[in-house]
Amino acid sequence: MSKYGVAPTPANFCVWYHYVAKSIAGLNREIDERIALHKTFNWQVNQELFERYFGTDVESAAIRRTGAELRSTMGQVLRRLDSAGADASAFGETLSQANGSLAAIPGADASKVQAVVLRLSGATTDMVRRNRDLETELRKSTVQIGALQDRLDQARREAFTDALTGIGNRRCFDLALVEHGDRALSGETELCLLLIDIDHFKRFNDSFGHRIGDQVLKVVGAKLKEMSRGADVPARYGGEEFALLLLNAPFEAAMQRGDQLREALASNYLRNKSTGDVYGQITVSIGVAKFRATDTIETFVARADAALYQAKSAGRNRVVAEAI
Repeated sequence: MSKYGVAPTPANFCVWYHYVAKSIAGLNREIDERIALHKTFNWQVNQELFERYFGTDVESAAIRRTGAELRSTMGQVLRRLDSAGADASAFGETLSQANGSLAAIPGADASKVQAVVLRLSGATTDMVRRNRDLETELRKSTVQIGALQDRLDQARREAFTDALTGIGNRRCFDLALVEHGDRALSGETELCLLLIDIDHFKRFNDSFGHRIGDQVLKVVGAKLKEMSRGADVPARYGGEEFALLLLNAPFEAAMQRGDQLREALASNYLRNKSTGDVYGQITVSIGVAKFRATDTIETFVARADAALYQAKSAGRNRVVAEAI
């Protein structure tokens, strides 16, 4: 950050921490391009980077709070280090003075030699004590900084998680789509997308209330999470729509996964455990698309969305492949 003139603010610390960790491909690519072109990182650029990759209200608040605590903790450490430096300088001066005193003492004057030795012993003891205190402070600061980092990571996870269903939210999906889309373009992986819509979701809300509607969303989210493998990315796309990014999955396998999800949901009826009331069957319509070498993110999603529309138009409760 110092090398490129980036101000040490909490938001900038967040951006550059993830840059060094290489945790967000899009962020690394954007910063690397600016560095290669010798572009500056002024206040506006830094703010745009933070807002683009970390700009949710939840995380912004957490970043500001954690950053303030981190700066306070680091300030304490630096003050202790400055103090230790001053102590070391004073100790060095004491040794120099003692060396001069010893050189001037006649060999037979044992009492003066003893006084110098005692002076050195006292300075050494004092220095050892202060170094021990500094070590204790540094150890405590390390624990505090680790706790702050854990809190920051937790805030980030919450910012990317849909609160109702517990799977990724739209922002999580969008970032994953960019990252894995780049990998698919470079030939590193096959990438397929399932766009999923709950059939007649409005009926659940209208007939039984929003609490049951929320329960339907939770059931679909849980099933998506259960059926995800490895680096797959399940997410709530918006409203009653969900998405599942499948990595390293051939198109035929993606179609099979879609059918497995549809059948797993349709085979059970939503019931009230207390009363035994049956709320109905949960069915979904699914559109499937595969990322192509000529794709952009927009065209990729548009094909999956068109396939989803066909599934709904054809009667729902089915999986439809993209138009070839």
